[in-house]
Amino acid sequence: MATSTSSRSSSVAAARGRLPAPVRDRRPALAALALLLVIGGALISALVVYRSGDRVDVLVANREIALGEQVQESDFRTARVAAEGAAYVEATAVSNFAGTRATGSIPEGTLINRNMFFAGSVVPTNGALIGVVLSAAQRPVTSLRQGDVVSVFSVPAETGTATATLLLPAVRVAEVSRSSDGDGQGVSLLVPADRAEILVAATTTGQVSVARLAPETVPVLDFVQE
Repeated sequence: MATSTSSRSSSVAAARGRLPAPVRDRRPALAALALLLVIGGALISALVVYRSGDRVDVLVANREIALGEQVQESDFRTARVAAEGAAYVEATAVSNFAGTRATGSIPEGTLINRNMFFAGSVVPTNGALIGVVLSAAQRPVTSLRQGDVVSVFSVPAETGTATATLLLPAVRVAEVSRSSDGDGQGVSLLVPADRAEILVAATTTGQVSVARLAPETVPVLDFVQE
């Protein structure tokens, strides 16, 4: 019994004399992780700044361009935009668009892409361009614009003798004179070739009047894209 008591006493004494094991300090690892996060965030920020600064000079419409209108270099201006995220044409390619025609109405300031223009004749094989000078009484109050769709009427020379006759239900205004003589406006109408003679006859006697139709109206004959 004495021996057992003595053994326990020795064990207790040894336990009291032993130093506790040191606790591992995790602060350096956390600091290293925080440093990595800071560096990663800085790299991402730098990449965003770099990408946002990657900009190019592109073409935009310098004015409103009507459907079918032939354009020149002066109809475009340069804008600086981000190189990604949109279809665009670099400003150095402006000469490639001189002489082309718009495939649709293009508002001023629109970012240009290659699908907006086509090269080639606008007159189909079964069509003809007929020039008409219209006085203020023969057209809408607001001047006609290139790309408009109009109905064409033959109006009797003497008022009150008969009603107007519809010559063409819907034709495209292909060109518009940039300058007018007095209250007149010169326009070119894209018409079926088999109706050209009738329209010319009415035009020479000054009996043609037109009415502007809704923009979404489909003309009997339209531009050809080549």
